[in-house]
Amino acid sequence: MDGAETAVESQAAFYTACRELVAAKREHPGADATSRLIACSPTGSEEEIVQDLMVMFAAAHQPTAEWIGNTLRLMLTDERFALSLSGGRRSVGWAMNEVLWEDTPSQNVAGRWPTRDTVLGGQRLHAGDLLVLGFAAANTDPQVRPDPAVSTQGNSAFLSFGHGEHGCPMTGRESAETIARAGIEALLDRLPDVDLAVPAQDLLWRPSPWMRGLSALPVRFTPGPRTLG
Repeated sequence: MDGAETAVESQAAFYTACRELVAAKREHPGADATSRLIACSPTGSEEEIVQDLMVMFAAAHQPTAEWIGNTLRLMLTDERFALSLSGGRRSVGWAMNEVLWEDTPSQNVAGRWPTRDTVLGGQRLHAGDLLVLGFAAANTDPQVRPDPAVSTQGNSAFLSFGHGEHGCPMTGRESAETIARAGIEALLDRLPDVDLAVPAQDLLWRPSPWMRGLSALPVRFTPGPRTLG
């Protein structure tokens, strides 16, 4: 995701791990996502299932994880959300929505290729040209947001989930929101005094051209009592 020197090698290792996982779950299925993919694709090839699994990690798990991190960063650095940190929860959804406008986890997606010559946004494209979809750029388009200072609360017209037939399906969006919100609210419930352990300006963003997320989010909090399960 970060485009480091080992990116191609890491991709190959990830692909191999997914193939091994699919093979193992064919032999011993369980109550897990990989087994469900296999069960729902009785006629699908192993390669197709592996590719679907890799997309789930890259386009579902990773953006959801970054959505959680980016929302926590906003709530820990913006005084508008102080109420949430002291016991209220009404602004968690507001913060999550704002992140999808301002720090959307999926920044750019490559690629798409037009099947014929066409014109898009006033630019002439030839068949086969590579397109990079800039979700973050689309969210700041002056035609979409003429005044970026206006609050986005209650406005879900962002393109963070894509759009049209290739956009994230509604069930996927709802699942991501449920997971992210539950994670954030659970953390605030269990660590009510959580605070940044470093100055906000020292937080570093990942050097990824695709994902918007922090390299780390150092925090401090009062440890709660340990319970035996």
